[in-house]
Amino acid sequence: MSRIALIAGAGSLPAELAARLEAPLICAPTGVQPAGLAVDQVFHFERLSPFLRSLGDRGIDTVVLAGAIHRPRLDPALFDRETAALVPDLLAAMRGGDDAALRWIIALIEEYDLRVAGLAEMAPELLAGEGVLGARAPTEAERADAERGRAVLAALDAVDVGQGCVVASGLCLGVETLYGTDAMLDDVTRHRAEREPQAGGVFVKRAKVGQDLRADLPTIGPGTVLAAARAGLTGIALQAGRVVVLERKGVQAAADAARIALWAEP
Repeated sequence: MSRIALIAGAGSLPAELAARLEAPLICAPTGVQPAGLAVDQVFHFERLSPFLRSLGDRGIDTVVLAGAIHRPRLDPALFDRETAALVPDLLAAMRGGDDAALRWIIALIEEYDLRVAGLAEMAPELLAGEGVLGARAPTEAERADAERGRAVLAALDAVDVGQGCVVASGLCLGVETLYGTDAMLDDVTRHRAEREPQAGGVFVKRAKVGQDLRADLPTIGPGTVLAAARAGLTGIALQAGRVVVLERKGVQAAADAARIALWAEP
């Protein structure tokens, strides 16, 4: 039987995933506390090699990555010799974008004879299923804005920028960058009164084409819906099977209360 280590970041996703796994070893980087989850082993990025080796020593053969982990500030005084030798390659990967950095991390984990598993394998029920997820179906105008949003994101795939954008009446009002979804939706909220359209529009969330789906899947929760409502949006379009829906009942209730169409398509 496989023994699983869950490398947990911030937010509620690690706890939702851990509840679906059999006695996982919960690991987290120093300074990161997953919501509602006790951490079994804290590790430093500066000592990544000894940490990964220790997982094998404890009988771990499978690793799952879940939750938000921001790019760390590395302390040169903490490095062991083996991890320090990896830094040039890590920094080069980080300059390539989030997906490039995660691919590098996954490849490194695999070098220690550990298998990296994704949410689609370990907890597919956390992903958005195809179809209308709330009480209201999208209008034709909302579907058109969603299609435009997917085209905008497709144009950005090659440069590894973000997983979400906002489109209203065919116009792109915001693109998710390193600062994340909340920052983008807050920016749209603050600037909506400056020009038309001042209301309406769709938040589009999807994985990047070619993204390694074992880590950093796009995610929404009830707070995302509330932020979309504050931004005057009337629709949220997700990619079926590629977007994590946290606290699903809360997401659906928030969308229904705000009369936001919530749906997922391939």
